[in-house]
Amino acid sequence: MFAYLSTLFDFYSRNFLPTPSPPMAPATKTSSYDVVHAGEHLFKVVGHSLLKDSDGRLTSEPFSVGGYDWALVYFPNGDTRIVDGQFRSIFLKLLSASEDGVMASYGFSLQDPASPTTGEKYKFKTSTKFSSSNSGFGGPKFVSKSDLAASGCLNDDCLVIKGTVEIVTTKLIQGREHDDDDNCIVVPPSDVSEHLQDLLGSNLKADMTVKIGWFKRFQVHGCVLAHSPVFGALVETKQKNIRIEDIDAKVFEILLHYLYNDSLPEFMKETTEYAINMTQHLLIVANRYAIERLNLMCQSKLSKVIDVNTMGATLAFAEEHSCQQLKACCLEYMVRDGDRLQAIMRTEGFRQLKQNHPHVVSNILDKVIDKL
Repeated sequence: MFAYLSTLFDFYSRNFLPTPSPPMAPATKTSSYDVVHAGEHLFKVVGHSLLKDSDGRLTSEPFSVGGYDWALVYFPNGDTRIVDGQFRSIFLKLLSASEDGVMASYGFSLQDPASPTTGEKYKFKTSTKFSSSNSGFGGPKFVSKSDLAASGCLNDDCLVIKGTVEIVTTKLIQGREHDDDDNCIVVPPSDVSEHLQDLLGSNLKADMTVKIGWFKRFQVHGCVLAHSPVFGALVETKQKNIRIEDIDAKVFEILLHYLYNDSLPEFMKETTEYAINMTQHLLIVANRYAIERLNLMCQSKLSKVIDVNTMGATLAFAEEHSCQQLKACCLEYMVRDGDRLQAIMRTEGFRQLKQNHPHVVSNILDKVIDKL
């Protein structure tokens, strides 16, 4: 399969890619890009043992993703309209009105109290179209009662259910056909005032300590860390000390700067190798702790420094870390200019891309064919 894709791609690039034309006045075009809206919600069910004889349901507080309001619905003894009482059922419900429907990828998992930052059990994920008439979908047989009892997820008679929602929307932009700004990734505006209102208004002292490795300590405010839903779950446990083993101390320092300022340090605005390397590490952390705006800021920065020599490695990074907008920018940059594309194909980074991610090469070929 890989050899076939490589041969086919080389054939199209030699015979069908447009040759350079004399300079012309820039044409305008309408292009599009996908915007990924992702969010998660932690639903804490307290006094779980008291629900053993309940035939009802519990509904979480509403949460917003992609401009729509959602809620998690939990049946402690199963949705008896669908299954018997030996299962726990969990559903996602669309609360907003939508005549045309909303296509969403969503999932559920149970939070492991022994490892609140990374531990998840009984993961469930799927996609479906929600609408006003069909607003609730999920897992009627999410977990059996016996499995839940043995899972270790019930701590102090409390169950934490995590729901995730992802919506992809397409936006149109007008621009010049060869304007490099077409690659821009839209970063939502700053909302720092919402997240720091309590801290700024009450002069709160730091109430938590984050330990990175064995030696580095950071004094932080729980209400600031709660900007991340993952950290927010830890804040709710009232822990005063948190240890994180898998983050470099410098990267965490940059993360804290963002959480407190809703912006990155000045040196991160540079295009040095160090700044780009830190941006990649920061994007991985933003993914892990569900900080969507920071994730998009990192994707935007990486999209603005792509060139012929780094394209292969950047595309591989975007693919490995599910950076859909960065990947779209890379593909557009490659197929926009035939000479540039052929130069990229001769680099070692692109040869590695073909070897490790042949389906990405297939995506490039599809875009080349679309331009014929």
